[in-house]
Amino acid sequence: MSTDETALKVVRYNAAETLLHEDDIKTVYLASHQPQQDNPWYSPAKFWERLEELYAPIPDFELVAGWCDGQMAGYAFGTSYRRPKEVRAKAVQVFPELAAETADAPVYIFREFSVHPDHQGQGYARIIHDALLSERPERLAYLLVRVENPAKSIYESWGWQAIGQAQPFADSPVMDEMAKRLA
Repeated sequence: MSTDETALKVVRYNAAETLLHEDDIKTVYLASHQPQQDNPWYSPAKFWERLEELYAPIPDFELVAGWCDGQMAGYAFGTSYRRPKEVRAKAVQVFPELAAETADAPVYIFREFSVHPDHQGQGYARIIHDALLSERPERLAYLLVRVENPAKSIYESWGWQAIGQAQPFADSPVMDEMAKRLA
């Protein structure tokens, strides 16, 4: 499907700027996570709590949002990862060339990614994804994705590879771990 990239305006936000867009972000989050609303982990309030208290305070936090006709179509955000050795130990099994790098070389964690269902299937997800990763200095990125999430096949088509499973929080579901080499 072709994409009219001019229809999507991509904007980068630091943590303080991100927090000013609470309503827009929660709207996209809820719409894209509607099927998971029977699990409290996926509630917009719990999501916002994690964003505000855990992720936004990390010094290099950044969110990339795609805007279409004045509405947020989607967003992605991430930070550096504080436990790079754990990720690299798993990623080296899939990316053997990583063995030559130091175990504590930085890793970027792609923490959250959502596109409103009204804007899915238009190529916007790829634009937002690529924009978030395009300026990262790290050579390895890492993400967690719901085990049953059909988006895993899309991630794979974008160069992500499965490296294991993890339960990031005591109250979260087990997630598939994926890694991607960055330029």
